[in-house]
Amino acid sequence: MTAPTAAGVPAGHLARALDAPTVVDAFELTADVCAELPALRTTGGEVHTWAQYRAAARGCAAGLARLGLRAGDTIGLLLGNRPEFHVLDAAAMTLGVTTCSFHLTSCDEELRRLVADSRAAVLVCAETERGRAERLLGECPGLRELVLVGETDGLAALLDPGAAMPRRHRPRPQDPLTVVYTSGTSGPPKGVELSHAAVRAAGHAFLARVPLPAGARLVSYLPMAHIAERCASHYLPMVLGADVTCCEAPDRLFEVMPRVRPHWLFSVPRIWEKLHVRLLTELDRAPAEFRYGALRALELGEALSAGKHGVTDEYRRLEQSHLAPVRALLGLDAARFVHVGAAPVREETMRFLCALGLPMGEIWGMTELCAAACVTVPGAHRPGWIGPPLPEVEVRTASDGEVLVRGRTVMAGYRGRPRETAAAFGPQGWLRTGDLGELDADGSLRITGRKKDLIVTGYGKNLAPARIEARVAAEEPLIDQICVIGDGRPYLVALVTLSTMGEGNAADRVERVRTGLARANRRLSRPERVLRFAVVDEDWTPPSGLVTPTLKPRRRQILARYRDLVDDLYAGGGLTPREDGDGGSDED
Repeated sequence: MTAPTAAGVPAGHLARALDAPTVVDAFELTADVCAELPALRTTGGEVHTWAQYRAAARGCAAGLARLGLRAGDTIGLLLGNRPEFHVLDAAAMTLGVTTCSFHLTSCDEELRRLVADSRAAVLVCAETERGRAERLLGECPGLRELVLVGETDGLAALLDPGAAMPRRHRPRPQDPLTVVYTSGTSGPPKGVELSHAAVRAAGHAFLARVPLPAGARLVSYLPMAHIAERCASHYLPMVLGADVTCCEAPDRLFEVMPRVRPHWLFSVPRIWEKLHVRLLTELDRAPAEFRYGALRALELGEALSAGKHGVTDEYRRLEQSHLAPVRALLGLDAARFVHVGAAPVREETMRFLCALGLPMGEIWGMTELCAAACVTVPGAHRPGWIGPPLPEVEVRTASDGEVLVRGRTVMAGYRGRPRETAAAFGPQGWLRTGDLGELDADGSLRITGRKKDLIVTGYGKNLAPARIEARVAAEEPLIDQICVIGDGRPYLVALVTLSTMGEGNAADRVERVRTGLARANRRLSRPERVLRFAVVDEDWTPPSGLVTPTLKPRRRQILARYRDLVDDLYAGGGLTPREDGDGGSDED
């Protein structure tokens, strides 16, 4: 399939950029042919053309060279979503310097460990992070320089108009481009080294499946330390000549999107789950006639996605009159592709988004695979299934159900961890992903759990908690986060946090959770049922250390934090699911 070209981008540019041997070559080619087209924007209205982007990157490269950075060194970036991130990353790669981005939400202890582990010689951060950065400068032996990005003067600390440009470094395809740390759900985060060749191959394969237009409008809003965001809004645009708006925080996404009207949007499931709840809440306040039509359209759309026939004509009529205005209000009326990934997504969420009329798909991958390995074929999404492997990516399952992947998009290895690197690969170069799954006849992948997350109960039953958690959360939108526990125990219990959205007093909200758990249990096997639970009055956010930056639970940390509460649940405390005829007692 040939991707269309946006106005202003020369015909044939995309093919030439995809053939570039390294990401640096693609960047230079795109900056040449798209010089006067917009490359980076701020939410405040600032616009930087591709020519300005490259000029700023060259100026910063000179500044970094004056700090003593050379090919093979590493620079750390502790920055949010702002044009300066893109400029600095591009500057570093033109010098042959490896970039490593860190999450702003990391606690001080974890940040100190990652900066030291990455071998960063220079750390760049915003003025607001100055205190933390100065402490790191004193605590990390290999870190020798700190560069501050000002709130008003930006990169002035690196730019010297009179400075000579450094000699251009020409990287080889196998040279490291970036180090990206894993999320740390099953142990300490590891630094994944990705080469120019791997990132280039990933972009080529993804665009073969998802034909984004050259010059596409995109929003950058997830942390740049996340491999999916780095590829989606930083490396891919260097091929596409895309127009990227930098959104400072994920919670501003739906404020920014109507101004951008992106052609493609990638998101983690929690963003869409919160939108689902928010949209239903807003519809409750809408005029009765519009509310009825919109809710009826969503009901019909969900029925269609579930395979029901005979409602297509009514859905199409109501979709145009009641859902098209909603998509325009959200800023998604120009979206050609919308993808969910980075964490398990509930089938109910996907059915809702399809019913809303969005061109939905799923992405499965991991940091070690340059973000994507299996992607939905456009227009062919099936609930519960992600899609077949990308071109030139091989996927199979081992005898125990572990998903194995092989291809040019696979990492070079874990930085400074030869044993872990060797253990990650099996015979013939197959990467052990740690995910459990199954393949359909057409090659589509379904993820069923995480190998290291398996719960082995006291009766020897092997259970995948992610599947159980998804089933429970699907039954009650009030559930914000849930962690199922039961390793070595006679039955399962759960810890639950509640969404701030929704109405009702505390007691009513808890009763809704009890009822939702009971409904979920009826759809689970007996060993999978949650018999007791507790509502936790604490937000599970990345700074708490209880979830990853993509909001996946860190199970060991959760169990350590709430060990006494879990013991109390197994001693008969907490709450139980509300069964039919239950008058509200906590006991069965």
